[in-house]
Amino acid sequence: MTRPNGPRPARPPAGNRVGRWLPGLATALSLWLGLPAMATEPPRFTEQPCAIPVGGPEIAARLRCGTVRVPRDPAQPQAGHFDLAVVVKRSAAPQAGAAPVLVLHGGPGGEQVRNMGRGAQDFVPGRDSIAFDMRGGGLTGPALCRTTQRAWMAASASSLRGDDPRAAQVAALNACWDELAAAGYRPEHFGTERNVADAEAVRMALGIPRWAVYGMSYGTAVAADYLARQPQAIESVVLDSLYPPEAFVPSVREAQGRAIGRMLGECAADAACARRFPGLNRAQMDAALAGLQAQPLDFRYQGRTHIANELAVRTALHGLFYNEAQARTVPWFLDAVRRRDGDAIAAALALPLMLGDGPADAGVSVAGLLATDCRDRPRHHAPDPGAGPSWMAMFTGVQAGACSCWALGTPPTLPVNPSVPVLVLSAGYDGFQPDGAAVAQAIGPAATALTVDKAAHVVRGAGACPRGLVARFIAQPTQPLDTACLAGMTAPDFLLDVAPRPQLVATAMQAQAGQPPWAAVLAGVGAAGWLLAGVLVPVLRWGWRRWRVSAMGAHTAHLPMAAFGLGLLGCVGLAVPVAGTFGGNPGAAAYGVDAALAPMLWAVPLAGVGGAALAALAARRQRWMAALAGVAVAALAFGALSMGATPWA
Repeated sequence: MTRPNGPRPARPPAGNRVGRWLPGLATALSLWLGLPAMATEPPRFTEQPCAIPVGGPEIAARLRCGTVRVPRDPAQPQAGHFDLAVVVKRSAAPQAGAAPVLVLHGGPGGEQVRNMGRGAQDFVPGRDSIAFDMRGGGLTGPALCRTTQRAWMAASASSLRGDDPRAAQVAALNACWDELAAAGYRPEHFGTERNVADAEAVRMALGIPRWAVYGMSYGTAVAADYLARQPQAIESVVLDSLYPPEAFVPSVREAQGRAIGRMLGECAADAACARRFPGLNRAQMDAALAGLQAQPLDFRYQGRTHIANELAVRTALHGLFYNEAQARTVPWFLDAVRRRDGDAIAAALALPLMLGDGPADAGVSVAGLLATDCRDRPRHHAPDPGAGPSWMAMFTGVQAGACSCWALGTPPTLPVNPSVPVLVLSAGYDGFQPDGAAVAQAIGPAATALTVDKAAHVVRGAGACPRGLVARFIAQPTQPLDTACLAGMTAPDFLLDVAPRPQLVATAMQAQAGQPPWAAVLAGVGAAGWLLAGVLVPVLRWGWRRWRVSAMGAHTAHLPMAAFGLGLLGCVGLAVPVAGTFGGNPGAAAYGVDAALAPMLWAVPLAGVGGAALAALAARRQRWMAALAGVAVAALAFGALSMGATPWA
C-alpha cells in the first residue's frame, strides 16, 4: 500500500522490527507447547487531581480523575502504552446497587472527560457516570496533527476562491501520517477493537462488576462491538445516533437525501413553510445538489465572488443537521440552492473562509479520527465509486486513497441475538443517520428502535424528553419504554426570512472561539468609553455639583445629553437585532439577522455620524468629556459596521 501521491511512511529500523515479533513468537510457542502465556499486569486506576473544568465545589467533591495504562498493542508490550484519561462522577443521590453508566463519546477523535465536571445533574439519576477519552482523542492523546485541520480548512477556502485544493489537502494528510509514524504509532495501535479492550480495562481497573453503556455517534460503534465481545460486562446498551458497520452506512447523497425528504415533508405540513417554499421536494433537490459539481454556486463574501461545488455545499448542509434550530433552516438553504442565490446562504458556505485561522483541532483530534476510521472502515480503502462526495472527503477533502498507508484492521461488528437489552435511538433531523430499525432487526429481539422526530444528531441532547427516555431505559431496561413525552416535543420555527450578514456571523464565530477581530474589539472599547465618558462621569458630576443649565453656560448641558442619547441609539441599534436574532430565532443567526429586526441597524451609522459631529463641536467649545464621549460613540459605530452589523446587505 502507498499513501496518496507520496512515499510510504518510514519503516522502523530492522532491529526494532525484530523486537516487535519476538514477544508474539514467544506467546505462540507457549500456546503450541501447552504452556501458559506470559502474564500481563492487571489494569490499574491511578488517581490524579482533576485538571478539567468544574462547575463548582459540590461537583468537584463528586469527581475522581485519573488514568488507566494500557499497551498500545497487547501482542507487543514493548511498543509503548496509552494512559487513558478517566473520570468518575459520583451520583448526587446514589441509588443502592445501581450499576454505573459508561459514556462513550463521538468522533472518532472526540472527547468526554473534560465535559464531565460542567453540570451538577446525574447522567442517569441515582447512578455514577464514567467516561474515558479513547485513543487519539481528548486528554488521552496523542496530541499530534494539531495543524492538519487548519491546513484542510485553508485548502477548502482556496477551493472556494477557485483554486485546486487537492495538492494541499494530500500534503496535509501525508504530514499527519508522517507525524504518527515518527512518534512510533502504527495501525494496530488504533481502532474500535482496541477501544473496546480499553473500555474493559477501565471496568476492571475500577472494580465494576457490570455497567450500563451509552454510546453517542462513533461511541455507538464501540458500544455495539463491546456488547458483541463482552456481554457479561454489560447490563444495558443505548446506541444514540448510529455509526454502524459498513453494510448499514449510506452514501453521502443517500443520507442527505433521506434527511432532506424528512425535513421537506415537515415543511409541506407547516402552512407558513409550505407557502414560503412551494414545490420543494427531495427529487428536485437531489438533482440540484448533484448538478453543482458541473455548475458550482456563486456567492459573495468580503467583497469577492467565490464558488461552491457539490462537496462544499453538502459539507455546509451537513453542519446544519447538528442542532435542531439550524436543521429547521434547511428549507431556506435548499430554496437558495434551487434559485442559485448563493448570497442568501453565504455565511454557511463561507465557513472555511471564516475559520481559516481558527482553532487547530475544532474539538476533534485529526490523528484520532484518521487512525481509527482508517483502521475500521473498508470503504476508505476502496476505489472511488464516482457517486458523489465520500464521507472522508466531507472531513478531509480527499475523495479517495486517504487511508492507503494505514492497514485495515477488524471492522466493528454488531451483537447478534444478545440477551442484554439494547435501545437504538435515531434522530429525525440528522444528515448522516442510518436506518435504525434495520440495525435493531440485525441485532435481534433484545433491541428496540426508536426515532425521535424533533431531534438532531445525538438525540439525548434534544431536551428533557429524550434525556428521560435514556434514563428510564437504563433504569428498567427490560420494561416497556414509556415514550408519551415525544408527543409533547416541539421544534423551533422554520426559518422563513433572514437578512444575510456573513461578516457578522464570522465575527460572532471568531469571538466565540476566543479570537475576536479588531472590529469587535473597537466596538467594545467604544461602548466602554461611552459608558465612562457619556454616562458615568456626567452622572457623578451631576450628583456632586448638582448641575444647572445656568451654572454651565448656555447650551453646554446639551452636549452631555446628546452624548448619552447618541450612545444609547448606537448600542440599542446594534444589540436589539443581534440579541433578538440569537434569542428569538437562533437558526437565523447561522446566516445573519432576523429580517424584521434588520432595519434597526440603521441606528448604528446614524449614531456614528452624530458622535463624530458631537466630538468636533464639543472640542471647539473645550468640553473635553463630551468630546471623548462623541469619539467613543463614533468608534462604537465604526467597529460595529466593520464587523458586519450594517443595515445594507
